[in-house]
Amino acid sequence: MRQLKERNRYSRAVRQLGIQGKIWLRNLKSGLDQFRECQVRGTRKNFLHNGSFHEAVAPVLAVAQCFCLMPVSGISAPSYRGLRFSRRSWRFWYSSLYLCSTSVDLGFSIRKVAHSVLDVRSVEPIVFHVSILIASWQFLKLAQLWPGLMRHWAAVERRLPGYTCCLQRARPARRLKLVAFVLLTVSLMEHLLSIISVVYYDFCPRRRDPVESYLHGTSAQLFDVFPYSNWLAWLGKIQNVLLTFGWSYMDIFLMMLGIGLSEMLARLNRSLEQQVRQPMPEAYWTWSRTLYRSIVELIREVDDAVSGIMLISFGSNLYFICLQLLKSINTMPSSAHAVYFYFSLLFLLSRATAVLLFVSAINDQAREPLRLLRLVPLNGYHPEVFRFAAELASDQVALTGLKFFNVTRKLFLAMAGTVATYELVLIQFHEDKKSWDCSSTNLN
Repeated sequence: MRQLKERNRYSRAVRQLGIQGKIWLRNLKSGLDQFRECQVRGTRKNFLHNGSFHEAVAPVLAVAQCFCLMPVSGISAPSYRGLRFSRRSWRFWYSSLYLCSTSVDLGFSIRKVAHSVLDVRSVEPIVFHVSILIASWQFLKLAQLWPGLMRHWAAVERRLPGYTCCLQRARPARRLKLVAFVLLTVSLMEHLLSIISVVYYDFCPRRRDPVESYLHGTSAQLFDVFPYSNWLAWLGKIQNVLLTFGWSYMDIFLMMLGIGLSEMLARLNRSLEQQVRQPMPEAYWTWSRTLYRSIVELIREVDDAVSGIMLISFGSNLYFICLQLLKSINTMPSSAHAVYFYFSLLFLLSRATAVLLFVSAINDQAREPLRLLRLVPLNGYHPEVFRFAAELASDQVALTGLKFFNVTRKLFLAMAGTVATYELVLIQFHEDKKSWDCSSTNLN
């Protein structure tokens, strides 16, 4: 009798477990069905890239417009045909307002320097404001040329050899977005570190509240004229963020151009590398030479549009590298300042080097066809091959800084030598207290 009761109890437990299992499976299936219904089904369009530079650079330009740069409409359009520049658009007036506010801020900075001791530290805000103001004006001029520039760019892209697969077509856009994302993220980290080092370890307090003291220091040129107020302090901080991003965006934008132009030459070089070891008809070499000439003409048109930005970028990077290296021999006020300072110096050196390498890749890719032509077999030589080789040997294909210098790998050694020379000169006039000492201020 006892065994029968235990058997019945066991049967009921198994039956109950089976019922609960069925209910659980039914609920799981219902949840999965609801999850499938709320998902947006991917289409073929979601995984395709047309491989154009216009498509690849659109997200970077969209971020730039959030910070008052490149006021071009239609950057998210499927093709370059949607691009346009209008003085009536809010983007243009947004950028114009930014230029006016930067000019006013520069005026206050000049006034502050004029009423203080002239040294390396006091001149730094003027150099920073002037470089960003000129670069912003150059970006506004470039925005007017951008629709026509992208039209020419797309015309050259249509003549290039096609990609072999969709992954290869998407690679330039992914590379471009990755570089921009990494640089913007590191730039944000640097800015947050600067805030932490000043707010939590304020070695030169201007206000009793640490946040107010930080805001006062960020816009000290304004509060030499006006009494402190929170709304003016936050306006000054917004202006400071826009200026800081504008400085970083100069380098990011030049890297994007370097990636795009070098990729065009790389596509031509891949085609040459596949065909160069076998006899090819003269029409092929005519096509290759004219395509190369089209890319070179595009590079020169781009150079005419951005050479001013290139000069400002390399000049400001060189100046601030020298200034930061001068400060590096001083005693830091705290460990937080040391962490921020060396992180900022490393980021500045890395960013300047990355700009040079990405832009100089244009020159590297432009010289590659000359090496490949040496592999053409004797029975494959045509007059067009000789003509192509002569053009390659005589051309200097590179972006420039207002024609003052060509951006090639050799420029790296020239810049390193310049930094070392000026650093030795600055050290001779160096005083440790000038870089971190603060003038007497009254706590309010």
